[in-house]
Amino acid sequence: MKSQVFDVQKLKKFTDEKRHQETIWSDDHARVSLICMKPGQEIITHTHHGSHIWMVMEGTGEFLSGKQVQTITTGQIVIVPAFEDHGIRNGSQENLVIASITGQGD
Repeated sequence: MKSQVFDVQKLKKFTDEKRHQETIWSDDHARVSLICMKPGQEIITHTHHGSHIWMVMEGTGEFLSGKQVQTITTGQIVIVPAFEDHGIRNGSQENLVIASITGQGD
């Protein structure tokens, strides 16, 4: 497999109906998705069998974990252990772009 470099500015896409999520890379072990959310859009709380990593590429959001809410912003990395409830809401007035990294099958 060859190394790849992705340009988030060229890959990001937004829709008015719901968040846009697109797999931009995967192999037998992991998957990288780009998630683009307009203000008010969200990822409802859910769990995975493996760890989940979110990298905030642009904007500000609200990270939901259990009953806690924490502000996350550009340049931050969120690491969620397996089986922990988590979600993200774009409660700001700007677009939110997140790179999501999960194990294959999650």
